[in-house]
Amino acid sequence: MLFMPSLKNLKKLSSDNDKKSALSALDANSLPNFSNLWQEIIDDSRDGWIWHTWLFHEFNHSAGEKNELYDLSFFVMDEKRAVGVVPLIVQKKPIGNYQGLEASYYGGFLPWPCFRRDLAPARMLELEDFAFTELEKRARKAGAGHIKIMLIPPQDLGNEVERVRSIANKHRYVATTFDFHRFHIRENTLSEVRVCSRQYHRKFSPLFEFSIAEGRNVTEQVEKEYLHLHVKNAGGQFRSDDSYTKQADFARFGEAFYVIAREKKSGKVAGMLLVNLYKNAAYYGSVAIDPAFKNKQVGHLLTWRVIEELLKRGIKTYELGPRYINPSTLTTISTSKERGINLFKEAWARGETRKIYEIEKFLSKDFLNSYINTLDESLVKYFGLE
Repeated sequence: MLFMPSLKNLKKLSSDNDKKSALSALDANSLPNFSNLWQEIIDDSRDGWIWHTWLFHEFNHSAGEKNELYDLSFFVMDEKRAVGVVPLIVQKKPIGNYQGLEASYYGGFLPWPCFRRDLAPARMLELEDFAFTELEKRARKAGAGHIKIMLIPPQDLGNEVERVRSIANKHRYVATTFDFHRFHIRENTLSEVRVCSRQYHRKFSPLFEFSIAEGRNVTEQVEKEYLHLHVKNAGGQFRSDDSYTKQADFARFGEAFYVIAREKKSGKVAGMLLVNLYKNAAYYGSVAIDPAFKNKQVGHLLTWRVIEELLKRGIKTYELGPRYINPSTLTTISTSKERGINLFKEAWARGETRKIYEIEKFLSKDFLNSYINTLDESLVKYFGLE
């Protein structure tokens, strides 16, 4: 269920800005055709990627439904012109026995504010400063105890360090950098992947038929097949049916495609992989594999077919997500599962990574203490000090 703060509680949010500035903030849903305007700005922004699109925002509404979320997203207005989009959702976040509120999307972070590309560099710095001031004001008013934001443009821009440093220092965030597995798609990519992946492809791919589902081919049956397979793979259903519909909409409306592996002998769907695709860059979105086909290395087969498709479409890069910390650090304990995922990703990325920038801030002492206590428990267990 979607909970929206009352207009009475939020009526001052759009008018509390410095009257000397031409900048103001307007609730995202207060403008005519706001979803089209949102997408127009994301399309134009250098920072805008899959995390920012209107379809992805709608997916987060559905996926986070059980967390009783508040949508406080807003447009940054320069006089009467909408020049920026700031995605902002506040939702329940359990930490141990503590139940707090966090400013984040379903995936655990908010995407960085986005602005039109025709703005002067100096103006951009002013806009980002304004956006983060307004974002924190809204998050605090909604009762959030924690904010986490990530800067992940479709391609590296070269100014990320400077921008993150400026915002973190001025607004008292802590900043972290880490790696994402990301590799360039070239004609020789498949000949250079790890030997075991090539062997799996030779041995098992003849057992399956592979197809691409996108646009009108993403039928209700495809949507339901993915839902059932994902639930089976995960050992339970942890988000709403509607969130799978919203996920399928990525592929229906040009922001993704499914790769489907079907066993020739039985006709059963063995695995499905959803690849997000936007601004000539691809992201490993979501995968579901029937446990009955675990020994057939279906994950490798799906990834091989994805690379073939990306080559065909002329896509430049394919991103596989976080490179999990290995070995562990005092603040991040890696699990054997995460290290195994790293091995899979490295088979394809072959050492190629990109830097990702994350900032976070605690607004509540209780939230911070719960975070520290949970970290303390993890370290005690890791060092065998129980």
